[in-house]
Amino acid sequence: MRLSSRILSIVSRILFYILLILTLLPFYLLVVNSFKNAAGIIKDPFSVPDVLYIINYELALPQIVKPMLNSVFVTLAIIVITCVLSLLAAYAFARYQFFLKEVLYFGVIALLMIPGFVLLIPQFVQVVDLGLYDTYAALILVPAAYQVAMGTFLMRSSIEGMPKSLFEAAELAGANDLQILRYIVVPLSRPILATVSIMTGLSAWNNYMWPLVASTSEETRQISVALNQLVYDAVQGKGVQLAGYVCASLPIVIMFCLASKSFIEGLSQGAVKG
Repeated sequence: MRLSSRILSIVSRILFYILLILTLLPFYLLVVNSFKNAAGIIKDPFSVPDVLYIINYELALPQIVKPMLNSVFVTLAIIVITCVLSLLAAYAFARYQFFLKEVLYFGVIALLMIPGFVLLIPQFVQVVDLGLYDTYAALILVPAAYQVAMGTFLMRSSIEGMPKSLFEAAELAGANDLQILRYIVVPLSRPILATVSIMTGLSAWNNYMWPLVASTSEETRQISVALNQLVYDAVQGKGVQLAGYVCASLPIVIMFCLASKSFIEGLSQGAVKG
């Protein structure tokens, strides 16, 4: 029995290290090849370069600074709108009884089952009709509306798992809904809010199709689009583009590192009712 358990433990560790290597290998190749020229990437993409081609970053940064700032602004706006609307909707669905409550809830959740490309043309037509084409409003409101469904789903489960005695005590003390939200729901929902923020931020930052369709000017260009439009010569090759990828990934990596603990707690909190 002990022998079989030991073998199972060894196999599990081997599989873990294999998966870890497969996960980290693309990041290693990205960083290493961002310091090579075209010849170095083709010759040996796995080796550490003897000479660091910092010029790749010098060529990439001027082309992506403005799109990165645009993406930071748009992503933060989407996160704020998604968290606020999701929290309010989830609170209403969790705390109140009203006509067609479950029908409306499943109507919101049904958005999760609709592929994004199916909504692309209707969203584009609506944005054009409203005169919002090639504006920050179009880049913010449409993705935020789509992300609210997931946020509402996770936050409703979290709020329903909170002790009812807290809400009853607050109501007996004369607290209104805004006070309950501020002093009870929001503090207890920090893990799930972090989870929704990270999931929404990743989706907004990496979104390529909608920014490509909804904007054309350099003034509103997003980083996901700008990375595919980098200008470089044959000497640097893809090294410039890889350098741009490294720079573009830093904001999301930093955000995840700062909120990783809350992110993991939020996943468990939103998936299991108390």
